[in-house]
Amino acid sequence: MSAIILLVLLGAALVFLETVLVGGVWAIAGILCCAWAVWMALAEYGIWAASIVGAVSIALCIAAFLVWLYVIPKTPFGKKFYLNSKQDGKAPSADFSRLVGCKGVAATVLVPSGKVQIGEKFYDANSVDLHIEQGTEVIVVGADVFGIKVKKI
Repeated sequence: MSAIILLVLLGAALVFLETVLVGGVWAIAGILCCAWAVWMALAEYGIWAASIVGAVSIALCIAAFLVWLYVIPKTPFGKKFYLNSKQDGKAPSADFSRLVGCKGVAATVLVPSGKVQIGEKFYDANSVDLHIEQGTEVIVVGADVFGIKVKKI
C-alpha cells in the first residue's frame, strides 16, 4: 500500500513540476506514475481500490495545478517569476494610404507577397497580379493596415 501512495504522490509532484519546467516530459512521467499506482491497486486490492486511487490521483494533480495558478503567484518566488507591471502603449499605426498611386520596384519576387521599394524605403506588399518578378516596376493600387497592394505597370 505504501508503494501505491508513494507513486500517487510522486505523480502529483511531477505534474506540479511540469508547471515550472515546461516540456511535457514531467507531466507524462507523473501521469505514468499515477497510472502505475492505479494498476497496482487494481492488482492487489480490486476495482474499488483502483477507482479510489485513480480519483485521488486526479484530485491531487488538479490541486497541484490550482496551487500553481492561485497560491504560487502570491509568494515571493511567484512575484519574481511573473510579470507584475502592466505594459501600456501601442504600436504606431501605419498609414499607407498616402502611397496609393506611387510607383516603385519589386525588391523581391511577389507571390503574392513580398517587398517593394518606393523611393528609398522598403514596404511589405501584396500583389494583385499574384506573381511579380523581382525588379519589375509596380504601382500602388491600395493600402490597408498590413501593407500595400501593388500591380505591374
